[in-house]
Amino acid sequence: MTSLVIIARFASRSEALIAQSLLASEGVEMLMPEFNVLMAELDPSMMEHGWRLMGRGDDVLKAQAILRDAQTDAAEL
Repeated sequence: MTSLVIIARFASRSEALIAQSLLASEGVEMLMPEFNVLMAELDPSMMEHGWRLMGRGDDVLKAQAILRDAQTDAAEL
């Protein structure tokens, strides 16, 4: 059984959701443990560690490459 590891951290819920959707479209499943923390948007101190995307350890390199490529593509626009 593969354990879950942190793939990436984001400052906002919307950034994490976009990244999660992008990864899902590439066949990489992610879990966002803080997804149901609604008050965090109102009180940032509740989210001192940011919004985490977690996935299988086997998917770390693939997921990070997908996110890095997406950032590079966005920067070129």
